[in-house]
Amino acid sequence: MNSGASTIAFVVAVILAWFGFASRKPDMPRPAGVAVIEALGGSNDALKQFEEQQKKERESLDEFRSTAPYREARSIAIDPAYGKILGFCSLGEGRLAAVTGQADAYGAVIDTHDPATVGNRLVWLSADGREERSVPLDFSPRAVNPGPDGSLWVVGGSNVAHFSADGEKLAAADAPHFTLSPEGREEFVEEVKTRHAAEIESYKQSMKMQEEMVAELEGKKEGDPGYQPEEMVKLYKNSCESMKTHVESRQNMTDEQVVDEAIERVRQIHRVAVTAEHVFLVTNQDVGHGFAVWRCTTDLAGPVRIVEGLAGCCGQMDVQVVEGGLAIAENSRHQVRLVDFDGEEIRTFGETSMADITKGFGGCCNPMNTCLDGDGCLLTSESNGLVKRYSLDGEFKEVVGVADVQAGCKNSSIGMSADGGHLYYLDVHKGTVVVLEKAG
Repeated sequence: MNSGASTIAFVVAVILAWFGFASRKPDMPRPAGVAVIEALGGSNDALKQFEEQQKKERESLDEFRSTAPYREARSIAIDPAYGKILGFCSLGEGRLAAVTGQADAYGAVIDTHDPATVGNRLVWLSADGREERSVPLDFSPRAVNPGPDGSLWVVGGSNVAHFSADGEKLAAADAPHFTLSPEGREEFVEEVKTRHAAEIESYKQSMKMQEEMVAELEGKKEGDPGYQPEEMVKLYKNSCESMKTHVESRQNMTDEQVVDEAIERVRQIHRVAVTAEHVFLVTNQDVGHGFAVWRCTTDLAGPVRIVEGLAGCCGQMDVQVVEGGLAIAENSRHQVRLVDFDGEEIRTFGETSMADITKGFGGCCNPMNTCLDGDGCLLTSESNGLVKRYSLDGEFKEVVGVADVQAGCKNSSIGMSADGGHLYYLDVHKGTVVVLEKAG
């Protein structure tokens, strides 16, 4: 990437990071892009540091692509009539299960009132990527995970569906985690309205900061400290206009619209993980930003919220069953959180590391996803294709492989075959699964 392209990418990332930061939950950590804005201070020092970090990361990734134990060999695609692969999980003997449909650039599922037209399906794939069977889904899927008995659980929108290993639909439910009693509704409505007002004020402060930044940049001449070319200033101005339009639309919402939007958002389910006794669902927080984990029985009854306040970006928050509990990829805090099945924290590990990819997690928000390998270690994926191995005690073991994918905050699901011969990585932009084979 040349210097001009790097500069544009940097500014876009900063604008998007700040825009998201303006509506964060008060105790949510600052995204990396926000810290860069604060460090920028009208000079190019932070930009130079950012570009240097990006260069080091690219060099490290290129090196590990050819030296890591797993190397990219091929990719798995599905029938184009099904859309793209939106998520997958590993099954026995190298087989996969995938959910398909349409997705936007960040991997968030596009909701549709006519699912049949976009190929929403659950697909079983052989080890060489051939379709074994498939069943239609009456909702836009987001994720799939197996139960201990080989059955499959699919979530998307506010839906949960359970299928046997042969494709028989065993159960389905709509937002089993969310109920709003008459007594609780009044409190919920007041909290939502208060949060909405605070969100508007936060957006206004963000917009003011950007407008002041643009005014300062417009007054600089070439050669002045902090000078930016005309196209960069224009990018900032366009961002200000977009933010202004967004704020106006939010201000014009009625109380009823605000509450309806909040209820629909809370009903959304992002991920699912399953044990013999329980189903775990990742959802949005009841009020404000962030994510929560709910535990239900396998008949989707008795919902209990066991974890809340999780910080994730772009609708991404992965949960997987590990020995003794759950592994949560809390990407906006650059850490993995391990909790027991009651939600009590066992440990966390991980830290922000923008240059040395072996020291922690980079980017604005990583790790994105996790899975277990055959030896009981935890694999973590980052949105740039990087996969690393850790013990469940949090000890870094090695870089496992690097998939050649477009970076960006997105679903980066991974899996490993039972024999350890193949590593799988979701390329959500292309809608395929990258297959990395063990070298030697």
